[in-house]
Amino acid sequence: MKTEIVHRHLLRILLVVCCFFLLSACENKTNPVPDFPVYLDLNIPALYPHFVPDNGFQTLVFTQKRYEYELIGYAGVLVWISMDGRYYAADLCCSHCIDHKQPVTPDGIFAVCPVCGEQYDLSYGLANPTKGIAKQTLRRFSARLAGTILQIRN
Repeated sequence: MKTEIVHRHLLRILLVVCCFFLLSACENKTNPVPDFPVYLDLNIPALYPHFVPDNGFQTLVFTQKRYEYELIGYAGVLVWISMDGRYYAADLCCSHCIDHKQPVTPDGIFAVCPVCGEQYDLSYGLANPTKGIAKQTLRRFSARLAGTILQIRN
């Protein structure tokens, strides 16, 4: 009988600990930047012939719609080619300041927040904060090359 009570007590403790870790893990992955829709199709050869992996690290910034049907997230969209030659995209909103009127700006391999000074490392596509001011990456989007069209979605 005592063994059964001890087992129940240990099971409850284990359940509480597991719930705590699950909730804290979910909380850490939530990006504070509002999840606004993103829908961009970039015809690379026709409109951005220089924007190819062979030309090294590059960026494109979209703070306004080019066409009525486009959706550009919360503060706009940053598209880049990383050091590994792949296309990536993220919202221009700093995950610390959450100010859509003060978007981050590309500066070499970094995107820099004009408000808090956080630098997000774009070199390998992760957009991780480097100074420790922000706790989350930039809100990233899917960047998929379909033929000659680079499709940016969330």
